[in-house]
Amino acid sequence: MRVLIVPSWYPTEERPNAGIFFKEQAIALQEQGLEVIVAYPELHSLKELKKRKFKRGFYHKIEDGVETYRIKEYNFLPKIKRGSGIIYYWKLKKILVKLIEAGKKPDIIHAHSVLWGGWAAAKISKEYKIPLIITEHSTAFVRGLIKEYQKPFIREAFHEAKRIIVVGLGLKKELKKYAKQEKIVLIPNIVDTSFFKPSVVVRKNDQFRFFSLAFLTHKKGFDVLLKAFARAFKGSDKVELIIGGDGEERGNLERLAVDLGIEKQVAFLGELSREQAVMEMQKCDVFVLASRFETFGVVFIEALACGKPIIATKCGGPEIIVNQKNGLLVERENVEELTEALIRMKANYNQYNKDEIVADCHERFGKSSVCEKIIQEYVKAINSKGEL
Repeated sequence: MRVLIVPSWYPTEERPNAGIFFKEQAIALQEQGLEVIVAYPELHSLKELKKRKFKRGFYHKIEDGVETYRIKEYNFLPKIKRGSGIIYYWKLKKILVKLIEAGKKPDIIHAHSVLWGGWAAAKISKEYKIPLIITEHSTAFVRGLIKEYQKPFIREAFHEAKRIIVVGLGLKKELKKYAKQEKIVLIPNIVDTSFFKPSVVVRKNDQFRFFSLAFLTHKKGFDVLLKAFARAFKGSDKVELIIGGDGEERGNLERLAVDLGIEKQVAFLGELSREQAVMEMQKCDVFVLASRFETFGVVFIEALACGKPIIATKCGGPEIIVNQKNGLLVERENVEELTEALIRMKANYNQYNKDEIVADCHERFGKSSVCEKIIQEYVKAINSKGEL
């Protein structure tokens, strides 16, 4: 089976971690014996034109073992609301024509997120009679950020798709507004258990360490986490909070840590590479993230794969991840409840079994388990004569 992966965003030289889970899933599917090809029209803002960081044009090479086609281009239609979608479609069609000419017409297209990869893939699907599956990841649906002009295009793409995969319960509920309920299926994201795994890492101190990792934006709730941490452990030289990631809120968060009097207990590491992220997961005692919105939360299962218990919020995604074996779930934006969870987790830390956490994570989110479910949907889509 030949699968064409069409991601709405994907790792680039400038942003190596963007859409990294799309890439990891593509690699995992190929490991299951599928022929996987990635097609990514890599669109850049006109603001980058002056910097000329890259050369426009067609690129075809093997990236981490996966055959990958890119067309690097600028968005020359910035004043048209769906301008980037139009250009994405033009470039995606160009890639598909090259594939067909090379005798590599895909059996199925699997797009990640409807805007705009999924929408462009839907037009291709209809023109070339190739079945389509769309996996939706965007928090824009659960945050109420979908614009009115986007809704017809979303419905158009979902109508063309044989199946719509969602990664969380909150997203499943929201997408019922745009597609038939029977089309929507929940399949979680994959964790690379060969990369994220337990390890004995020697730390320089004996402090109890909470670790958090995400883009430092409002929706990730770091302000809530800092306030809860201050209430729980302010002044304790035996407890620390390590924060990985960078973003627009970093300055505000660093100032908040000072205002709360916990700046000596909190460290901001900045953006981390995948290797650094693994190391920090392995070095911590507990992973915590106080998100306001998540469609899933890949960082949680990365922590679980390292054998770490987690604290998460009821924000649309982690509800299908957290259970009694692996952690605590609290209401979002509830400083008091998160404070109690932090204290409780530290007090009961030894009750969590690392081996059980890892085994449960592998069973639910490991490559073979998740890929099997995705491949089943591929087979159904290819064999169906009409809508599923």
